[in-house]
Amino acid sequence: MTWIDVLTLIGAIGLFFYGLRLMSEGLQKAVGDSLRKALSAMRSNRFAAMLMGVLITALLQSSSATTVIVVSFVNGGLVTLAQSMAVIMGANVGTTLTTWIIALFSFKFNIEFLIFPLIALSLPFFNSNSSRGNAWGEFIIGFSLLFLGLEELKHLVPLVTQMPAVTEALRDSSLMGYPSILIYLLAGMLLTMVVQASSATFAIALLMCVNRWITFETGCALVLGSNIGTCLTPMLASLSANTMAKRAALSHLLFNLLGMVWALAIFYYLCDAITYLCGHLGMGNPHEADNVALGLAMFHTVFNLVTLCLMLPLTTQIAHILTRFIPEKEDQEKDFKLHYINTGFMTASSEMALVQVQKEVSRYGEEVYRMFGMVQTMLDEQMGAEKLLELNQRIRHMEEDSDNAELEIAKFLNSVSPKTLSYSGEQLSRNLYKEVDELESIADAICHISMVIFQKHEQRVRFTPEMNENLARMMTLINTALAHMLKVLAMNQVPQSALNKAYNHEDEINNLRNQLRNEIFDSLDRKKIDYYQHSFFMHIINECEKIGDYVINIIAAASE
Repeated sequence: MTWIDVLTLIGAIGLFFYGLRLMSEGLQKAVGDSLRKALSAMRSNRFAAMLMGVLITALLQSSSATTVIVVSFVNGGLVTLAQSMAVIMGANVGTTLTTWIIALFSFKFNIEFLIFPLIALSLPFFNSNSSRGNAWGEFIIGFSLLFLGLEELKHLVPLVTQMPAVTEALRDSSLMGYPSILIYLLAGMLLTMVVQASSATFAIALLMCVNRWITFETGCALVLGSNIGTCLTPMLASLSANTMAKRAALSHLLFNLLGMVWALAIFYYLCDAITYLCGHLGMGNPHEADNVALGLAMFHTVFNLVTLCLMLPLTTQIAHILTRFIPEKEDQEKDFKLHYINTGFMTASSEMALVQVQKEVSRYGEEVYRMFGMVQTMLDEQMGAEKLLELNQRIRHMEEDSDNAELEIAKFLNSVSPKTLSYSGEQLSRNLYKEVDELESIADAICHISMVIFQKHEQRVRFTPEMNENLARMMTLINTALAHMLKVLAMNQVPQSALNKAYNHEDEINNLRNQLRNEIFDSLDRKKIDYYQHSFFMHIINECEKIGDYVINIIAAASE
């Protein structure tokens, strides 16, 4: 086996991985809207959550990716621990779809002659004006490249037979009984941890079994070990998360470990049962090279289905155990701390990541609204200096936190891969950037109002009763506009009536600003007020008018 052969072998593996990734990204873009809507079903009951785990993993082609998403959702409080465990169990079943695709189309039925016709078939999709059509084109090409890589591997792997010492070592290591099972289980776990794709471990197990380097039983052990290997990514993702997310990640490891325990306890009986089942269903004897692909796929499926049936009824009890095992820590939550996203997580699915950002932006709006309530309190001219100083410092602190929150949300959005976004997902991502930017501007404006009020107090400037009344009118309009903004940010789809209502609020704010500006200048000319009263009053009114502009920009972005 020459170095050219080695490089070609590595290239074929790379082509397999690239095809798998392209197929997943194309599928995500094609059905991205439905993927984002999956969250509502995920929260209804355990059975629905389990089905969503199956569906999402089938789309992402990675149970690790699904589990990372679930861990981040738990971190933000979008789903409960029990719901997350049901999704994770469904993810283990969903990953079996890929194994059946590989087993059927690459090892049982030879589709080599269809690969290039499929690529040709994808070209019209790329020339269409539809973004969804382009996405399906990517899916077809990814599907074709995946099997092109596997076909090349099938042609190249026999070259290893030119190295008899290697093949003999593999055969000997697979004929030691239970020690062989444990060795290959550990090998499957380590291999999956390195490549972060259980489907790749499955393909390697198939190649080794087809070429008779290892037995069917040791191939099953490799597949069994890959289930444990998929736990590494979620565990790493949970390190920077809260206690609930750590429990969710640990539940993934616990489910797979418990599944491994029962499977190892009856391992050879389980393999015999798979052999009987395959023969009964007309799939042939999995101990034969021609039928081993379907046998391994059946083992993977039966193992995950049985583990699901054993564990799904126990999710509530296991959640209680995990709660006692990992107790809640005392945590002083600061303002604007991100709840629904964590920049330490890998964004496994862009479409699902956008759901997290939407929730975070909605919460960001609630914090800004709370800031405005504080600044309204500061307008009370009977308030003592100590309380006024406390509120001013509090608002300034919240504004600094809001700056950090804006950067963190933007950083998270920037980490979302545009390659996996549908057209509507790309639009949503851009609009979320706009919303976050405008919310930070509102926080800035509120902070400016707070500083003006505090300076007014320090300089012992007092407004006339008429000025206080007019200021209260403006504050009421701004409060109404902000409250409407919060409702819009919580909506999945914004109706035209909500946008029209927002424009009406903006018109009222602008009209009142113009009216008050004329009145205040008239009062200044008539010496009813002095320059300092005029200056402080107009500073507050102008900042309020800016808030109105920012609000309409946010609602317009959300409505798109």
